[in-house]
Amino acid sequence: MAKRETYNLSEIGARLKLIRARQRLTQAKMAQELGISLSHYSKLEVGIGGMSHGLIFALCRQFGISEAWLVYGEGEAPDFSLVTNGAEASAVERNDNNGKKLLAEDNSLIESIVIMLENSEMRELAGQIAQAMDIPTTRALAMLVREKLRNPEKELSKND
Repeated sequence: MAKRETYNLSEIGARLKLIRARQRLTQAKMAQELGISLSHYSKLEVGIGGMSHGLIFALCRQFGISEAWLVYGEGEAPDFSLVTNGAEASAVERNDNNGKKLLAEDNSLIESIVIMLENSEMRELAGQIAQAMDIPTTRALAMLVREKLRNPEKELSKND
């Protein structure tokens, strides 16, 4: 199995443009939905700049797409007719009495995940797991994050 650690930013940009078009969003609205500047988003669509793990996660969650499809184009493109427009979903959630609480919990979860992804010890452990299992480091990192979210009190170590 070939490991894939790099991705083509212009191909990701084309997929972002497709998502935005299918959702009938402007670049400004798309940037707002993702919590980034319009300048940053427009650069992403043309393949300039980079994407953090947190932004990739937010995009996938917001629009119901897989990371493999967004980053590598693997698998079939999502059926966007079945995906709720991110702006509509956000409006409904904001109108809900518990919307603000849910949004705060989501942001807290995303922040926790980003912190885990940027942790050098976790990345080192993910590299060792990836090598041992012959899988991409990103997949090993996702496995570690999932385990940590399921069992927050458990310490992940190289000896587990």
